[in-house]
Amino acid sequence: MNFLGRARRARPSPFAPGSLVLVEAGRSTTLAVQPGQRLIVGRDAGANLVVSDPQVSPNHALIERSGPGWLVTSLDAANPVMLLDPTGRAQPVAAELGLRSGELLIGGCQVVLYPPAG
Repeated sequence: MNFLGRARRARPSPFAPGSLVLVEAGRSTTLAVQPGQRLIVGRDAGANLVVSDPQVSPNHALIERSGPGWLVTSLDAANPVMLLDPTGRAQPVAAELGLRSGELLIGGCQVVLYPPAG
């Protein structure tokens, strides 16, 4: 409830179910990711999502739409993907993590994963 005693209504997401939003240096890129689709995020020109942030490894992370959500894999053990918990604290993704939705830090880039429909 807000301070006037009225219940707040959750705003619907402006993004399609199963969307990924990458924010780098104030610019955002939105992708509708299909089930089974795999994306490499990194500085390498061969990555599916190429970022210029020097904190990002050439092949930093693998993000896949898998089953009822997402599968996130850190590809550089020395420079892991970080998962932001509900309080905003960053926790490293040691190897692989399945989640329905979430917010990640890849170097200095923010990645928001929206849940698939259903």
